[in-house]
Amino acid sequence: MTLSESDAKLFYELWFPLLDYVNDKRHVNKKIGKIHGAKHSDPGQVKEIANVLWNNTSDIDEYLRFRNGDLSDDHKSIIAAWKKAITDKFFLERHLKKGSIFIDHNDTVYQVKGIITSWEEMFCFRPLPVLLSTTLIPFRDVIISDGLVIETPVVFGKNYASELKDVYMSAKKNGAIIRSL
Repeated sequence: MTLSESDAKLFYELWFPLLDYVNDKRHVNKKIGKIHGAKHSDPGQVKEIANVLWNNTSDIDEYLRFRNGDLSDDHKSIIAAWKKAITDKFFLERHLKKGSIFIDHNDTVYQVKGIITSWEEMFCFRPLPVLLSTTLIPFRDVIISDGLVIETPVVFGKNYASELKDVYMSAKKNGAIIRSL
């Protein structure tokens, strides 16, 4: 499951200018130039800027003040909600019709949608679970990632996969799957 085409487009229209602002303010990477409007950006360099943002989420408030007259109230609320971001390593445990299941090191279970491509498509040839480093962010009433994901190349045995399945099943039974932040 992914965002609608219009929401995916909106995400990037809001996300890239914020990253440009952080890069300009924090002088993270002078070589990258502008991300917004670029035909291609190196994901590693973009992740470097995003990491600075997630370590300094107060930059979101400053950005919103800076862009106050340029953004609709809806767009401001989407961006402001990103202060709830969760950066961690997650186990991608399974795929469902409404999103994929991510489990963190505290056994918290999240249902996460893809932005343009579903998690199932991105990891279709990879046996689950998969260990991913990413940042989960709210987008309206769902959870997505910031689009910058690093896979840890490790294969888990059946016992560990079974433990993660149990964590998911328990969360499902108890209504503890987090679907929005």
